[in-house]
Amino acid sequence: MSAEIKFVRPDIDIPVRRGQGEKYKIIKFVKDGNQLELLQESGNWAKVRLTGGTEGWMLKRYLSDDKPPLEQVRELLKENEELKTGNAKLTRDLKKSKELQEASSAELEQLQIATEEKIALSLNECNKIKDEYTASQEVNKIMWFFSGAGVLLAGWLIGRFASGPQKKRNRLP
Repeated sequence: MSAEIKFVRPDIDIPVRRGQGEKYKIIKFVKDGNQLELLQESGNWAKVRLTGGTEGWMLKRYLSDDKPPLEQVRELLKENEELKTGNAKLTRDLKKSKELQEASSAELEQLQIATEEKIALSLNECNKIKDEYTASQEVNKIMWFFSGAGVLLAGWLIGRFASGPQKKRNRLP
């Protein structure tokens, strides 16, 4: 048989008896909030074991699964202190995070400005290269034109002087 942990409800001192019923001798009084083990239940009575090992019977109505108010208050105070400590740590962490965020924002803004400057310089350089390319294309067109004209002129000159002396024809009828 496994024992459950129970607490005595707040009230006056509660008698623990040798048996089930008020006719049995009181072996001990327990105060409210005392912790004890529930060993057995029978009707309105419960067999319990006290912290010193004494076993006896008491009315079940004095037993509760809930911890006594003083114990609950102690636990709540402890939990409250833990929460305060955690809250203080979170507040410090939040402050550090905000500082890091501000520093990161400033650094990001500087990086953005530097990047925009680099982009502007790159665009300037790109436009210069584009203008140089366009100018070189124009020069290239002119060079091809003159090359073609030179080849044509050279061909005409070669054709004119390479055929040897020609007889002059009379153009009169």
